[in-house]
Amino acid sequence: DEALAEVAQAESLMGGSSAVVATTGPRRSPLMTLAWVLPGTIWLLLFLIAPLVMIILVSLWERTPVGFAAFSFSLDAYGRIFETSVFLDTLKNTIFRSLLVTALCILIGYPIAFYLSRCVKTIRFQIALFIVVLAPFWVAYVVRIIAWLPVLGRQGVINYFLVEVLGVVDEPISALFYSTFAITLALVQLYVLFMVTPIFFQLATLDEAAIEAARDLGATPGKVFREVIFPLSLPGVLIGCIFVFVLVMGEFATVRIIGGGTIQSVGTLVNDYY
Repeated sequence: DEALAEVAQAESLMGGSSAVVATTGPRRSPLMTLAWVLPGTIWLLLFLIAPLVMIILVSLWERTPVGFAAFSFSLDAYGRIFETSVFLDTLKNTIFRSLLVTALCILIGYPIAFYLSRCVKTIRFQIALFIVVLAPFWVAYVVRIIAWLPVLGRQGVINYFLVEVLGVVDEPISALFYSTFAITLALVQLYVLFMVTPIFFQLATLDEAAIEAARDLGATPGKVFREVIFPLSLPGVLIGCIFVFVLVMGEFATVRIIGGGTIQSVGTLVNDYY
């Protein structure tokens, strides 16, 4: 405000106000702003907020033999969740698995995004490598899940090397496929791209002046990364974490197929009851 006042005072002495206008920028009509915001707001209200509100309302309705008693509210459904050990154990295991998958996606996805955005200099090569990263997503989701069977199954590649090539074990390890390990491995492969993409775009748009300034001040490459690059890339990391965590929390197809029905998650419970 003080800077604008000084500019206005200077312009008044000079007999004009162009500098103030240039500093403050053009004023937009409130109706124009509303016109820009309204379509997206309506879309979010109809297809995001309204369904969530409906789900919350139905969860509070009392259950009857034929359905629900609308507008007869009760907290019994939430009480059953926290009073039943199966639900609580499944919720805790799902949260832990989601956090583990998210952490593994960061460890795998960040170096990939960093290499694509900072180490590859030509746009054409960046696009080519990014297409390679996207290649698994050209295959259907369920096919990508089933593709782990020839890798982790009893007659899969890993068991073949352990039994036939290395001779480490006498019998194939059946627990490789229908296990928490297999589910975690498959989920990381399925969702690591949701971590790579936001980090890649965040790193690709970093201010090069800040990096050059750190180098000019004598910072080593490691310190440039720790003090400049990594902090500036945290918004992309946060977006990737939200994507991966939320998607893994709701997973049921991967858990059902890879786990063989022996491992539960919040998604499989919801699917069973639905």
